[in-house]
Parts: sequence; C-alpha cells; structure tokens
Amino acid sequence: MEKEIYIQLLNEGTKVYRPVQGKEIESNRYEIKGNDIYNPDIEEWEFVPGSIVIVEQQMMEGDLVLVAVKEYVKD
Repeated sequence: MEKEIYIQLLNEGTKVYRPVQGKEIESNRYEIKGNDIYNPDIEEWEFVPGSIVIVEQQMMEGDLVLVAVKEYVKD
C-alpha cells in the first residue's frame, strides 16, 4: 500500500518538507518512491528514492502526517 510521506529537504535555510509517495513495507517502514519528481539539481532530499525509511506521525500545519525520520538499516 502506498501512502504520502514527508521527506525533509536539506540546505534550505529552514525546515522544508517534500511530500512523496512511499510503499509500506511494515507498519513504520516505507520505501521512498518519487523517481518521477526527484531532481538533485533542484532539491537535496534527506532520503532519496529507493531508500527504506522509518516514519513517525507528526503534526504539520494542523494535520497528522507521516515523516521520514531515519534510514532503515537491516541488522
């Protein structure tokens, strides 16, 4: 199942997030999609498409959203 998750953009001078689709792997793990919108010449994403990330629910502008907080590294 795909859901919208938020990826932090780096080097923007303030916290900025990019909404992107993520494929749920487990309850709090997603594979980042977005190859069609990812352009490293324009934006530096904290996690690039294809990365597996851990997400947390966070309030953002009054809405509860899924935010990628760290890359999942298999033990």
